[in-house]
Amino acid sequence: MPISGVVVSCQPEQGRAVAERIATYGGVEVHGVLPDGQVIAVLEADTVEAEVDLVSTLHQVEGVATVRLAYHHFEDQ
Repeated sequence: MPISGVVVSCQPEQGRAVAERIATYGGVEVHGVLPDGQVIAVLEADTVEAEVDLVSTLHQVEGVATVRLAYHHFEDQ
């Protein structure tokens, strides 16, 4: 199971709204919003392909500028 820490960038005034939007997706756990509009989140998926699809989906969320990988780990089940 892949687990990744990501930084989702957006305009500072959109940080909270973006965090709320992405938190509704399965496999996304939001851990915080920085004052500069960066949202810190952890993604979990069953496969690497599912994780890539989730990141692609997050790129399409209104207000999201970028999704950057900060950490990646494969967890054995």
